[in-house]
Amino acid sequence: MIKTLDIYIFRQLVLPFLFGFFMFATVIAIDPLMSALQNIVNENIPITVVLRWFFFRLPQDMVFTFPMSVLLTSLLVFGRMSKDSETIALRAGGINFYRILVPVIAFALTVTFISFLFNELVVPYSNRRANEIRRTEILRLVEPEATENSIMRASDGAFVYARKVFENSGTMEKILLEYYEEGRLARRISGATARWNGTFWILEGAVDQRYGAGTMASPTVVPVLPLPGVRETPGDFARQSKKPNEMSYTELQERIATYERTQFMETTPLRVDLALKTSLPFASFFFAIIGAAFGLTHYRSGAFIGFGVSIVIIFVYYVVMSLATAMGKSGYLPVMLSAWLQNILFAGAGLWLVSRINA
Repeated sequence: MIKTLDIYIFRQLVLPFLFGFFMFATVIAIDPLMSALQNIVNENIPITVVLRWFFFRLPQDMVFTFPMSVLLTSLLVFGRMSKDSETIALRAGGINFYRILVPVIAFALTVTFISFLFNELVVPYSNRRANEIRRTEILRLVEPEATENSIMRASDGAFVYARKVFENSGTMEKILLEYYEEGRLARRISGATARWNGTFWILEGAVDQRYGAGTMASPTVVPVLPLPGVRETPGDFARQSKKPNEMSYTELQERIATYERTQFMETTPLRVDLALKTSLPFASFFFAIIGAAFGLTHYRSGAFIGFGVSIVIIFVYYVVMSLATAMGKSGYLPVMLSAWLQNILFAGAGLWLVSRINA
């Protein structure tokens, strides 16, 4: 009977989830759609260009529809089950609310996993393409004045980090090169600026530091240091500059590790962004519990009221998330707390609602 119950509840959740997903995705798409229409009408941008931008712009917003849909789904399904006295019959048969929640939790964890994969595999690529189309075809900018925080492996094997890359002028600022031998740091070169001579880079104001096995030579100051082995062009470096929302979890994790190892830049904002890549998908788990508990206690409200309640809960969640994220990036909250605070608060609210039902 228990297995049959789990399958029954799980199946009951699927169609409402799909309905909620497409409904919320449609609502979220209104803002970028209006922006796209303005570009067509006011800027005379070809419709094919705008549609391509719109298509690649959508996935970053669709990430938010997963937890929103789970909340609405669990609220509606458990509201209907309670209204039809199904939950009363189950509890009369000795099945408590905690056991009834098991298929809901399984469903929410499935959605969490799918959301994480979507955010990892689809969103970074779509964001890069959307930003590229907006910059080059809608705003008609050939290149931004400067791209920041570029990292790449040079042709001579060096790992090169540049704080700013000016592609049009062929210059870079605050450069760091690291050479490794057998997994050990063998040489580190830093410089204030670098210029491209058409073939390779020339570092100015360089400090050259060599490392042996357990030893370290005194740094050598070199006013002008040619780097004939670094033949990557300014354009190559500019294309390696990615925003956090254009990177997968692994890419961002590696970028943070590199910055911390080289002390290239402050990593707190990036570490908050990294933590958000896991905390946001897990919102589906906590929303499922809240939705189920609320649906059981307010089953007479109806679907329309349920939708309104979902909107209010979602609004509060994202307000808390925005405030906590800003405080975390500013250093006022620990990184993990700033990314997970909204989940912690809503987990507490969900447990409180469940305890009231099962009391």
